[in-house]
Amino acid sequence: MNEIIKICLALILGFIIAAVSGKFIIPILRRFQLGQHVREDGPQTHLAKAGTPSFGGFIFLGSFSILAIIYLIIDYNPMVLMVTLFVLAHAIIGFVDDYFNIKVNNDGLGDGQKALLLLIVEAIFVFAFVYGSSSAITIAMPFGWNAIEVEGVWKFVYALFLIFYFFACTNAVNIVDGIDGLASSVTIVTLVFTGITGYITYKANNNPDNLSLTILSVIMIGALLGFLIYNWHTAKCFMGDMGSLALGAFVSVIFLYLGIPWAFVFAGVIYVIDIATVLIQTGYYKATGGKRIFRMTPIHHAFELRGWKEEKVVLSFSAVQLIGAVLAALMIWPFV
Repeated sequence: MNEIIKICLALILGFIIAAVSGKFIIPILRRFQLGQHVREDGPQTHLAKAGTPSFGGFIFLGSFSILAIIYLIIDYNPMVLMVTLFVLAHAIIGFVDDYFNIKVNNDGLGDGQKALLLLIVEAIFVFAFVYGSSSAITIAMPFGWNAIEVEGVWKFVYALFLIFYFFACTNAVNIVDGIDGLASSVTIVTLVFTGITGYITYKANNNPDNLSLTILSVIMIGALLGFLIYNWHTAKCFMGDMGSLALGAFVSVIFLYLGIPWAFVFAGVIYVIDIATVLIQTGYYKATGGKRIFRMTPIHHAFELRGWKEEKVVLSFSAVQLIGAVLAALMIWPFV
């Protein structure tokens, strides 16, 4: 089958499965009273969202998983299997956190427990990736696409960096998921970049793995578009930590397999900005005994407090994400 047909089919099927499954999943979530708790110190407009079903990640993750499994059956690829397992492992951690948050104690697993579980999963994956692969570990540099091979003691250093990288990326995407449609929209922008990058590098280097990364990116784009039917303001469901942690894992691992983890900073600039504002606010608050730099963090809430509608925040942040993705593209595409 022609690769363009495969890509289009992946997009269409990803969308259809998510869009159709949402019709059945959301009533089930309501029946089991899996409604989201809303923080009382947030924007007052969010109080009306209390009780909106969480676990909406089932919608796009279900679509992605079904198509990834079909893809594995048709054309088995160990990389595709690793990506799928990595994403689902994060989804399970997020599911447990969401369940505890809704049904047990309103606080989820607790920051320490969740962080430990994430680090364990990410460390296992990283050491399997670095030391279990028969192929060379390379990083493609910007403005030239010169691949640097990671070898010797630098493999261990790179492994430690990747554990930090995954932990930071998954939590950054998790933090962005605070407004209807925001995490989905900015991630679609990022995945358009990874999808095109994968295809360009596939055509240039005849690397079938990069075509697989394009197809996986497009599957997730379609699934997120289907999910947005239910997550756009006013949302009928939220993706929850189950969805956002899995999404963060997916985006970051795609960048890794493309050999451009550094590009996450540009093509995922909104993730970086959001988590940076949280860290700056928290550090400044502790250092000054209660003073704040921003009215509220993550920073998208500060714009809400200034009177911006959620749709305006989502579209504006998506535009910024697009600018970052274009910058990343200019560092890569002309040099492949």
